[in-house]
Amino acid sequence: MIRNRFITGVCLFAAMVSLAFTGAVWAAGPVTKGKTALVQVMTAEKQSISGISEVTGDVTATNTIVVRASVEGPIVFCPWREGDIVKKGEPLIKIHRPIYQADVQASKAALDVAQARFADLKAGARKEELAQAAERVRQLESCAGFTQIDAKRVEQLVKTGALPGENMEKARLASIKCETDLAASRERYQMLQKGATATDLAIQKALVQEARAKLAMAMARLDECTITAPFAGVVTKIDVRPGDLAVPRSPLLTLMETASIAVRFSVAESQSYLLNKNTPVVVSFDALPNQEYTAHIVRLYPEIDSQTRTRVVEAKVDSSTGLVPGMFTRVRLTVQTSEEEIVMPDRALLTTDSGETVAFVVENGLAKERRVTLGIERGSCIQVLEGIKPGDQVIVAGHEKIKNNAPVDEIPLQGSVPCFASPGKGLEP
Repeated sequence: MIRNRFITGVCLFAAMVSLAFTGAVWAAGPVTKGKTALVQVMTAEKQSISGISEVTGDVTATNTIVVRASVEGPIVFCPWREGDIVKKGEPLIKIHRPIYQADVQASKAALDVAQARFADLKAGARKEELAQAAERVRQLESCAGFTQIDAKRVEQLVKTGALPGENMEKARLASIKCETDLAASRERYQMLQKGATATDLAIQKALVQEARAKLAMAMARLDECTITAPFAGVVTKIDVRPGDLAVPRSPLLTLMETASIAVRFSVAESQSYLLNKNTPVVVSFDALPNQEYTAHIVRLYPEIDSQTRTRVVEAKVDSSTGLVPGMFTRVRLTVQTSEEEIVMPDRALLTTDSGETVAFVVENGLAKERRVTLGIERGSCIQVLEGIKPGDQVIVAGHEKIKNNAPVDEIPLQGSVPCFASPGKGLEP
């Protein structure tokens, strides 16, 4: 009877120990077998680990403009409503200013006249003009010869008393006039033969340039009456309708560039220096539940906010998702990645009274305390930079109260322990 009771008690104790480690992998304290602590161990392996940062942000359009008037006049064209899509260069607003149209027509006519005169100067005199000028010279040569002979004849008649003295003065004046006209005609004929001078051409060319500048100014004033879209986008606000009076610098409508839509968020100062344009980014939106999208960083603001100690970051979503400015965004960043590093669960680490972080490994049946240096943390997994090497048997349960060099017995591990994946598998985002 006593023997049976003893056997039954041993069986019950063994069942209780097995149930404790099978149902709860992470025991709260060591289970001892006499003076030997029962512990569970895992073999340290090299894996990759990534530091993850989760922040929130919102969707914003980085390029939004308010279209304003630069001239005054009634609006004759504005067919837009909020949400309308416009193309780059498409007319947005037209203002009626007929006086500007008249200025353009007058400037065009003045330019045509100046160009025609410049063309005539460069082409030189026509054959007909040269022939007319030569004939004019011959006529005046005949006139000059005749008046000279007539003046001598009148002079003799005056001397004989046949004619009064005033006739001689008239004949002399007629001769002088023919000589003067002849000299002017000869000079004009020579000028026609030589063509326009460099000075004349330069002056007329300058007049052409002046007329062209006046036309450009008139057209610029007229162009201000038609406002076109500087980029493809969406109309977000309308301030006027056809028939309203546009006033200089008054807002007409607001235009948002759809291509400029981005996700804007802030990261802690300590993490900002780890980011670059190749940093992996995953975003999700409360308005689009159960969906995640990849994105890439396009801009890191050049300064840290002195109050929040954060840095603003902008990212572009890689796929078209119909984002709308103002949408709430959740962002997951891989701020740092290390390859082939020792990674262990945080349950394997202990903090001593002096504040040091330690882990226990099993060597020849004894628990050996190792001081460890930690790196990246992700969830319940921590990178160990120093203190543990591949192949070490790291105690992950039952080590809470054991001492350095304490004898231990290993028991099989039930279930799985995070951060100890099979070879070739790591902790990727």
